[in-house]
Amino acid sequence: MANPYYLPTGYQVYNPYQQYTQQTVQASGLVSVRSEDEARNYPVAPGNSVTFKSETAPYIYSKTMGSSQLDRPVFERFRLVKEDAPQAAETTEATQTVNLSGYATKAEIEALRAEIDALKDTKRKAKRGDNDE
Repeated sequence: MANPYYLPTGYQVYNPYQQYTQQTVQASGLVSVRSEDEARNYPVAPGNSVTFKSETAPYIYSKTMGSSQLDRPVFERFRLVKEDAPQAAETTEATQTVNLSGYATKAEIEALRAEIDALKDTKRKAKRGDNDE
């Protein structure tokens, strides 16, 4: 009787996930995919998480499976944004050139508050009928 674990030379076992196992995994541990649908359909074992990098769009995807096969997978999409140091300097210059003439000063606000309080007192006195004027 032949050994059931022995495969003759040149014989290959059919692997339905072969297209996924041959994905390019970069040194950073990201799986390269061509689209979001490909990342969503990528098989992930229960209790594991896989991070994907899109080859065609500036996105990183993450797919996490629950601990049982009945749990729904959690799929997240993150947009890659490049931040440069000169860009941060430009924002500080922009905030320094803001026109502040449209804003009220603290003294103006205190004057308005005193005026409102005086009007409230006048209204209270009118309601009570205590017109001392």
